[in-house]
Amino acid sequence: MQIKDIFSRYKIYVLIFFLYILITVILTYPVIFVIGQSIPGHMDAFYWMNSLWYSHSLVFSQQTSTLGYSTMLFWPTGIPVMAFSSAFNQILAVILLSFLNLPTTYTLLWILTFIIGAFGAYLLVEYLTHNHIAAFIAGLVFAFSPYHFAHAQGHLGATTIQWIPFCALFLMKMYKENNLKYSVIAGIFFILVGMSDLQYLVYMGIFVALFFLFEVWNHGMKEGPDRLDNFKNILKKYLLFGLVAVIGILPLVIGDITVATSATNFLKPGPIEATLYSTDILSFFIPSSLHTVFGVLTSQIYQNFTGNIWENTTYIGYTVLLLSIYAVCKLRKQIMVQFWVVSAILFSLFSLGPILHVNGKTIFTAFNTSTTIPLPYTILSTIVPFLENSRTPGRIFIIATLAFAVLAGYGIAELMNSKDSRKYLFSVLLCGLIIFEFLSVPYIISPVDQPAFYKNISSDKDTYALLEIPATLNYTAGVKIEYYQTIHGKPIVGGQVARTPANARDFERNTPFVRELTFAEMPRNDIVNQSVFSIGNSILKYYNIRYVVLHKDFLTHEQLENEQLILNRCIPILPKVYEDDMLVVYAQNRTEPITPFISFGSGWLGLDNWTGVPTRWIGDNASILVYSDDARDTLLNFSAFSLEKERNISIIINDRDIGFYHIPKKFINISVPISINHGINSLYIVNSDGCVRPSDMPSYNSTDTRCLSIAIQNVSLY
Repeated sequence: MQIKDIFSRYKIYVLIFFLYILITVILTYPVIFVIGQSIPGHMDAFYWMNSLWYSHSLVFSQQTSTLGYSTMLFWPTGIPVMAFSSAFNQILAVILLSFLNLPTTYTLLWILTFIIGAFGAYLLVEYLTHNHIAAFIAGLVFAFSPYHFAHAQGHLGATTIQWIPFCALFLMKMYKENNLKYSVIAGIFFILVGMSDLQYLVYMGIFVALFFLFEVWNHGMKEGPDRLDNFKNILKKYLLFGLVAVIGILPLVIGDITVATSATNFLKPGPIEATLYSTDILSFFIPSSLHTVFGVLTSQIYQNFTGNIWENTTYIGYTVLLLSIYAVCKLRKQIMVQFWVVSAILFSLFSLGPILHVNGKTIFTAFNTSTTIPLPYTILSTIVPFLENSRTPGRIFIIATLAFAVLAGYGIAELMNSKDSRKYLFSVLLCGLIIFEFLSVPYIISPVDQPAFYKNISSDKDTYALLEIPATLNYTAGVKIEYYQTIHGKPIVGGQVARTPANARDFERNTPFVRELTFAEMPRNDIVNQSVFSIGNSILKYYNIRYVVLHKDFLTHEQLENEQLILNRCIPILPKVYEDDMLVVYAQNRTEPITPFISFGSGWLGLDNWTGVPTRWIGDNASILVYSDDARDTLLNFSAFSLEKERNISIIINDRDIGFYHIPKKFINISVPISINHGINSLYIVNSDGCVRPSDMPSYNSTDTRCLSIAIQNVSLY
């Protein structure tokens, strides 16, 4: 075949692709016109830029972190992270960041989701309907849906929808043409779906399972001499598809599977999160809060819904809905139309989550009884592997979005089959109506500033951390601060991540001076009698935190004054080394030696006040870190009380067993002779007699759900 013939055959596809590029530029205005200076979206967009930068830095920079464990956040302990939260974007970023800056790379990856997503849906519907106009409009429905625009504000993984229609296309070809090569290609695109977003991997897996059941029902279960052969052929196709998919996906998810099947599964959301982030049934029919015209009005309705606006934006569009209904009425006997109708209904239903939400309400009264209305997602989450780790059922609506796009395509194709001379004009009108219903121009953008302080320290080759306030208390500040990390390249204390292990913030909660700054607290007495002001510089120096950065635009005037009061009262003095309209920066006093201090490690619960006496509970075990400027013998003194029953504890210091101590159900004073080394000493209190929850004991009449064993006061070393 000559090049001219090839171009003639595929020129319609080239034209369609370039039309989608043009429409993307228009419907995402002004994104492309500020590329490199601003990014589309806000908030989580900065988190995702950090994730892309981190993947690139692991390849091209010397890092002590790994893909599965980062010490760049939550310094000094680090935090386990999902290695491949969006492997497709991570891999492309590693390549693109070699010659493009980070904001440009992020924006290009973002834009591709619209262009390729629209083209994929076009190819799918063109294959099913053999109508280019219907397929073109279906591509618009899928790629420029309110769902996509909503998540494109910051959820890059959820924004990466483009491989879903390609996977569906080759599943259709696998079904219709019965060729094993399509099983392989569908499997490859399934891998790309999983590489885009791990939740989409699960959702697409449900779609594949549904399509398998559909094919078995229609062709593998019918009576006849070929029934067994048909079933074998179906099984062969799907086994090959599954083999390809597993080979490609398993290396990407094996770490997450290990975590998800462990007793410490930090990926599993809290018990109410799946309910909180479910779709409200009204959101199917309410235009997006981003809508150019109606957004001001509809945003007031969205505020009634649980969760957040992003997870609740699942507007179908009345034009799309009417076209889908028209397709059902005219083509209801076609089995492929039946499949897409079932998909649209089921995945819309699944997106509603475990219980029904109507305008934010989940409890309804009938016959003088208040009740919730359970939905199929409850069953689905128990039978689909790892679905319980998804806290956002609303995102399963992306499959329903594709189904509605296909049904709308069928409806338009049926209209185009008429002999009415005005059908082309009508198709233009339909296209215009759909675009208007989904319109979100101008799209939200955020400038990507580069504060001078961060640019200055970026050239510093020393390894040290920054304590940035309020990276932990303020989510918006936290993700912006993580973007700033991509400029300076230094670890930061705390931060914001999608899934946080229970002990992730132990260092921030339990380390004096760091705790007061992180949580905007004025210093108060703890169970160890030591001055925060006198040990502040020692804490910074020991943990290699060189700078404390206060972000003025994220702190109230009172908070800023309190933070500076703490920093200015430190002995030795912490010098102020930088200030502008955005930042105030204090530095560690590097000329002064580290003086003795005591810090809490893991296992300690929050500080309580018992009639004026600072008290902390432990559950099973707890640790204390003791820094000494010399090696010596001393006494560890503390008061202890055991809840509900008497317990025995053992004391271990620097891996040496010191002895066992009996703790009764009343406070007693304990003195433990110990030997400490110069530098840091690790001391462990080990309780082998378990803990109890006050809320589980009727006699306490308590709502406290903490698991408590021993209360400790007045810790000192002499």
